[in-house]
Amino acid sequence: MRITVSDPLHECVKVWATREVGPERVPSLARKELAKWLGPDHTALPDLQEIASELITNAILHADADWVRLSLKREPYSWRLTVTDPGPSGKTQPPRHSRSSDERGRGLLIVDALTEGRWDTTVNAEGERVVWTQVRR
Repeated sequence: MRITVSDPLHECVKVWATREVGPERVPSLARKELAKWLGPDHTALPDLQEIASELITNAILHADADWVRLSLKREPYSWRLTVTDPGPSGKTQPPRHSRSSDERGRGLLIVDALTEGRWDTTVNAEGERVVWTQVRR
């Protein structure tokens, strides 16, 4: 379902079983799902795709997640993108400053920049890790 400006506040949700579809494919599948939800020309799409890709990659690499859930909700002034996984704890490491020689470690810095610092992690009632972000519409 494509979300348009005239739609009422609506939430789209997709869950992937990472081992079933292949963990390396999930970030790409999330990018495609977001394009289906918003349409390929939506101005917020590139930022939301990058954020989703970074957070899903973190869930797979650091939590060894068996599944990952992506949701997108249109709020009055922003998009709320959430990535949920069955992680062992609700704490995500704060963004770190990578050295230029580091091959990894920039994902949360990218998320922080694209969301203007509007993101955090929580643990829901089921004990799952939830990373939520907000991106201006």
